[in-house]
Formats: sequence, structure tokens, C-alpha cells
Amino acid sequence: MTSTPDTDPERIIADAEQEAKEAENLVHTLEEKVRSGDDSVTFEEVEKARGLLSFVRLRKEAAKRKAAAATEAARLAACEALNADIAAIVSSDGKQFSKQLQTAADALRVLYDAVDTRNTKVREFRKRAEKLGIPEHKHNGPFPATHGGVRIAANGGPGHFAGVIIGRRHVDAIDVNTFVNRMLDLLALEGKFKHMDFVNAGEDLFGDLARIDAGTPDDGATHFYRSPGGGVFRKDEPFTDEEIQRNSLTVITKAEADAE
Repeated sequence: MTSTPDTDPERIIADAEQEAKEAENLVHTLEEKVRSGDDSVTFEEVEKARGLLSFVRLRKEAAKRKAAAATEAARLAACEALNADIAAIVSSDGKQFSKQLQTAADALRVLYDAVDTRNTKVREFRKRAEKLGIPEHKHNGPFPATHGGVRIAANGGPGHFAGVIIGRRHVDAIDVNTFVNRMLDLLALEGKFKHMDFVNAGEDLFGDLARIDAGTPDDGATHFYRSPGGGVFRKDEPFTDEEIQRNSLTVITKAEADAE
């Protein structure tokens, strides 16, 4: 909210204080002249200056109230802007995050399926090699031409299981969980992932995330009241006039109650 001279609280107070100071100086000056024996100063001049000072002090009080009102107006405007900023986020974040999480889960499913397909083929290759009498390759020497350049791998390693060898290339089955766990550890090192043993998938993982910003379901109330302490009552049936008066309740609208 942009302030103008009429709405800037500091300017309002400064102007009022300056005006009051000038009026006080005038009264002080005239009174000192009288005390010093200056007969040129009249009763009317002193009374007029004193009256002006009294009036200016009232204006100073009015200025303080005006400044307070301007401060509150600026605060309320900032609150409304905050409300709008929050509403802009909550209108779509849950659905967006749910979609992104589902995309991540789908991508992992695709990865697992692709690795399963590869591993099935690698196992088939190894069985074919075994049936063809191809031995395990347990040294780094050249492959005899009698086996077509194929060997059965003797050992696996971190994240993979022994498969077959062609040329200088190991074609092994992959333990994709090793790499997925390494990925999660990488995210943990980046401060983005935290494993929670006590959390399970639940019944509606993606729906639960999509609904994180959903409003509270309407309770169907049709009558709304605010207590002196600020509490809100939502009623299906109205309070009687006697109950309203006895409890110092204020009747408010649904919109006001929902905003509390």
C-alpha cells in the first residue's frame, strides 16, 4: 500500500507535532513579553494564542488517531495481500505435488520393469551359454575362438549379478534396488529425503497429497455468532434473542465465520 501525505502515519504525527510546537512557542513568547513588562501585548493576543494552542493540541490528538487509523488500514491491506498470496499457492499445490509424486512413482515402475526385462534376457543368455558348454571366465586372458567370443561371468559385484561376457564387456543382471537406494541416499545427503520406518503407503497416497490444501468440509450450519472473546459459534438452529443478549453475542455472516 503506497502512503500519501494524508495517509503516512509518520508524516501525520510530524506535522501535528510541528504545529503544536509552533503554537506553544507563540504562547511562551507572548507570556514572557508580558512578564518582562511589554505593554504592547494585549490580553486578547495572549488569550487568542492560548486558545490556538488548545485547539492545536486537539488537532494533535486527532492526528494521532488518524495516524493509528492509517497504520491499521495499511496493516489490513497487507493482511489481504497475504491472504491473496496464500490462496494463490493453496489453489493448486496439492494437485501439482500429487501429479509430480505419481510421475516419480511411474518413472520408478518403468525403471523396475525395464530392468526386469533385461535381467530375464541375461538369465536366458547365461542358460543358453551353459547348454552350449561355454565355461566360466575366471581369468583375464583372451577368449578361445571355439566359444564364439562368449564366456559365462564368474562373479557379480555391487548392484549386479553374474551374467555373461562378450569381448571385454560384462553383461550382468542388475540389482536395481541397489541403485534406487543409492539415489535415495543421494537425496538424503542433499537434505531432500528422510526415510521414515513408521510410514506406509496408506489407502490413497496420491489423493491424500492432492487434498493437503482442501478446505474444511462445510458443516451445514446456517446461523453464526461471535462471542466477546472472539470465538465463533456455528449453529443449525439460531440462539434466542435472550441467549444472544445474555452471552453478549454478535450475529455475523457465514463469510465472516468461515474467515475466522
